Parts: sequence; C-alpha cells; structure tokens
Amino acid sequence: MADEEKTKPCEYYEIKTQGYLDTKWSEWFYGMTITHKRNGTTTLCGTLPDQTVLHSVLDRIRDMNLQLISVNKIVPDARQKKSNQRRES
Repeated sequence: MADEEKTKPCEYYEIKTQGYLDTKWSEWFYGMTITHKRNGTTTLCGTLPDQTVLHSVLDRIRDMNLQLISVNKIVPDARQKKSNQRRES
C-alpha cells in the first residue's frame, strides 16, 4: 500500500476565498501560491498529495474565519495529457 501512495500523482487545486490573505501564510497552506485579485478575493493554487491534505487546508481556512468561495480540482485537458504521454515514451 505504501508503494501505491508513492506513485499516486498529486492533484492541482484552486481555492478562492473572500478578502486578502497575506502571502506569508503560503507555507502554512502546504506551499500553495497565494494571489490577490482586484475584486477583493484571494486564490490559493498548488498541488496537494491527497484528500486528507485538501481537507486540512479547508480546515485552516475555516479556522481563520475566511469566507470560502470555491474549491476546484484542475484537471489537465486531454491534449496536454497525450502530449505528456508521448514525451514519456
């Protein structure tokens, strides 16, 4: 089972919250990139190894009393996957 977990690819997530979150919190959010939008929102983007870590990030957002707007798993499109597979072959 441990070998299976090592080979599992990380998933890329985009999490949006209302208000500005200082970029110094990036490390606390497992190294996710923190960016601010002009509309007063913050976006956290990055790869997370599994659902447990995703829920930990969401727990931290809750604990900081941040208003959660959205959580999206970003899946590469089929063309990008095919291109990457060809390079690996």
